[in-house]
Amino acid sequence: MLNPPNKSMTIPLTIKQIEMLVKISEGKGLSEAARLLNISPSAVSKGLAVMEENLGVPLIQRTTRSFQLTEAGEYFVSRASSLLKEFDDIVNTTCGYFNHPHGALRITCSVAFGYAHLIDIFEEYRKKNHDVELILDLDDHLTNLNENNVDIALRITATPPQNYAARKLSKISWLYCASPAYLARNGTPTRRTELASHECLVYPGLTPPLRYNEIASQHPQCTIKPRMPVQANSSLLLLKAALSGQGIAWLPSYLISRHIDSGELVPLTLDGKCAYPTHSLYALYFPSKFRNPKVRSFIDFLVEENQPWNRWEQAIENLL
Repeated sequence: MLNPPNKSMTIPLTIKQIEMLVKISEGKGLSEAARLLNISPSAVSKGLAVMEENLGVPLIQRTTRSFQLTEAGEYFVSRASSLLKEFDDIVNTTCGYFNHPHGALRITCSVAFGYAHLIDIFEEYRKKNHDVELILDLDDHLTNLNENNVDIALRITATPPQNYAARKLSKISWLYCASPAYLARNGTPTRRTELASHECLVYPGLTPPLRYNEIASQHPQCTIKPRMPVQANSSLLLLKAALSGQGIAWLPSYLISRHIDSGELVPLTLDGKCAYPTHSLYALYFPSKFRNPKVRSFIDFLVEENQPWNRWEQAIENLL
């Protein structure tokens, strides 16, 4: 005789046991259920006995030639069938969640890079990843990814920070450049020291200071003070000033390559050198975040061959 379970106790049933009774009902027998579950008939019989003992009620009415579900068994199977289907849905959805990119992707980058390229890059990425939305924080200072809940930081730096995983995407060259109209009015310098007699568009702390070389002066560290009609902490503003013919600017390849291709800007070769590949573009992230499909897929997308930095650096190399 089966003992009724204590109502205050959780009855120990496994998904496998529940599936077993459903298969017994579907297969019209223990042997058929065993075949469907790929286990032995004795294992089915033993599992059924354990279920009945744990539930405290008989689930199958056995005869010598056949069996049928008891009223309790029919009730259990009717509820268990929908439960198993829901469980399968949960498993499949969970697997999809961790393999399908979706949700908000939080990225930080400089104002200039975000304006010039990131929106176009993200538009291409979303053609294959429709369920990802971009939350963009434009900031010229390195953000603490943890404190600000940022997934990826795109940074242009000479030395990436050591406390993040870093994927190098491209080298970044810097060039002196000016508009054809400015050079037509003021002449084209061929030495850095000649910049002292030109209008220079300066980013304080970023534009290299002008110094006499050792041949030109007995005081090699003497700083030349050029004419600086515009000083600004914005590469975008200096780019606009250069395009409008206001002077010579020191700007990164990712901002000016297309303007060089179109003839709107002319790169200057000073002292025999045109480009200065001093920095690189990095994708920074916490290693634990890479398991998230939206982070992993976006970083993988960034290293594809058709990204804009491959074109702009090739354009610069063609000048060398």
